[in-house]
This record gives sequence, structure tokens and C-alpha cells, in this order.
Amino acid sequence: MGSKILRQGDRYKAKLEKTLADGKVTKQEATAILRDAKDGHFAEVEAHYLSSFVSINAKKFDPAAHQKLLDFVKTEMVAFAQIAGEDGLPTPRRQPAMTPDSQKNGARYEARSGHLVVNGMDLDDAVQGQVGDCYFIASLASLAKVKPELLAKAITTNPDGTFTVTFFEREKGQKTPTPVKVTVDATFPVRYGGPEYASARSSQELWPLVFEKAFAAWKGGFDAIEGGMAATALESLTGVKPEFFPVGDGVDANQVFKRLQAACGSGAAVVALSKTWDPSERGVVSDHAYSLLGVEERGGQRFVQLRNPWGQREPGHDGRDDGIFTMPLATFLTSFATVEFAKLP
Repeated sequence: MGSKILRQGDRYKAKLEKTLADGKVTKQEATAILRDAKDGHFAEVEAHYLSSFVSINAKKFDPAAHQKLLDFVKTEMVAFAQIAGEDGLPTPRRQPAMTPDSQKNGARYEARSGHLVVNGMDLDDAVQGQVGDCYFIASLASLAKVKPELLAKAITTNPDGTFTVTFFEREKGQKTPTPVKVTVDATFPVRYGGPEYASARSSQELWPLVFEKAFAAWKGGFDAIEGGMAATALESLTGVKPEFFPVGDGVDANQVFKRLQAACGSGAAVVALSKTWDPSERGVVSDHAYSLLGVEERGGQRFVQLRNPWGQREPGHDGRDDGIFTMPLATFLTSFATVEFAKLP
């Protein structure tokens, strides 16, 4: 949003917060807010803040005041109603439900300031949070490494401060995938003052959070994206039909290395899935998706470079617990089960 809109939003946010100074919104205070809305100067940014205000502070409202605001949403401002997402109305801004565990533990949606991108989209930007979507975060990181411009093209910042993300969906037998646009706002689940789900290395960067929230909104909530295949995530993000091949200690090492070289050399986004049961290498998480960043030969040995989407916990001791590590091909084969990749145009 531009600076003028931000200033306007900050003023209106301050006004709303003032109404909660005594911990309750009365009918009189609700009437005053509605009067502002009806004076012909109720901007879209005010609608955005008011919708969040009503949602987040619902328990603090006097019941009659809360109902009066909801009635206003439904009957007098359809655009606002679309933002608030009331039942029976279109919901272009989608607020995916949090997982039951997050809800039980007190997570809540809060507005987050910052920039969509800080110093470009980097493979180490996206960090997985308290939802089991390692396959999705690992896919984002792999794409950020090989073709960040594809991710940049997939996300649009709207004039009202919301974001629209374009995914791709392919029905059975469909050759060309169908674009699916999902619009979300800049509120994200928070617990104990920090992000509950995806975060970014820079506290001011939002793109990993926006992609994950939009994906959850599309699929039916954060609980719906618990567990999945990187191949599905890669196709959803790129529209490219993915490929995969098995790896393991019983697979020919030379053949695997050649296929990894070919995939990485083609500029494909590559993700590796670790074994379901305990991998042989200490520090490798079982049944977990890792971004596969590249392969190399040095000193007569072959190596594979990977990244844990947690942004930490890695085998080896390179002095940086950032989740990025290199392991011998032989160890990779005894620790991982499948490689999934998408060859990008």
C-alpha cells in the first residue's frame, strides 16, 4: 500500500483501538463507527481494518453491538462483506482455518507489516512452522533457487494491500492446467508473538507467508495441507507436470547421480523425500521433504547438497545451523527414498 493509504489505515486503526480502551464495544460506539462508514468517505482500507477488528475482537463486543456491525456488513456494504467473508456472500479474501492444535493453543490471526520481498526471493527465505507442509516449503525454496522470477510472477500486490497468488490445477486427462487465483490479506496466525506457520529469515519479508496462506485457503485450511507430495506442490506452483524416481541403498548409485545431474543441470526445481523410517544418517529427519540444491564431484567423491525447510537441523558440522548441508552420495542413498522434480520452461 502507498504511504497515503498506510497513514489513513493507521489513523483508522487507532480510532478502532480507542473504542476498545475499556475492553468492550457498546452499541453507542458501534453506531459511531457505522456513522463514519455511512458518511460517504468510507474507504476500502477502512473496510479492511474494520473487518479484521470485528473478527479478532469478537469476544470483546457487547453482543448487540457485534450483531449491529455484522448486520451492517451484510446489508449495507457488499464489498466490505466480501472482505469479511460472512456466510452466504462471496469471499474473495479467504481466511483459512488454523489447525485444531493451533486453535487450542491460542494462536490467532494478526496483521503483519513488512514488504512482500526483501533483497529478492532466495532459497533460504522460507522457513517451515507448526504445520506439516515441508513438501510445500521445500518446493518454494527449490523454485526460489532456480527460477525466482516464476514465483514473483505468481504473486500480485493489490491496491488495497491484499495479495493474489496464482496456482495451477490439472484435472484428470487435462493437458493444460487451469490457473486458480486466491486472494488473501496480510494477517497471519501468530502465537507467543511469533508466526505460527511459515516465516521468513527477514522479519520484514512476507512472500513465504503469503504463498502458504493462499495455498491453505485454496485447499481448505491449514489442516488440509498437513502432509503431501512435493510433486503436487511443484505442479500447483508451476503448472508443470512433475517427474520422480526412487533412490535408496538398493538403487544403482551411478544411475542416480546421472539423473540428479541431469535434473539439476536442466534448471529443474528438485525436492528429495527422506525415508519413512529412521534414515541411516543422524540428523536427517524421517519422512521429511528437503530441497535438493545440487550435486558435485570433488576429490574423487560425489556429493549432494540439500536444505531442510525448518531452516535448521542438519547432519554434519559446517558451523552454520541453517538447514543447508552437503552429504556423500552413498549416505544420501541410505537416507532418502524419492526424488521429485519439475523441469521449468
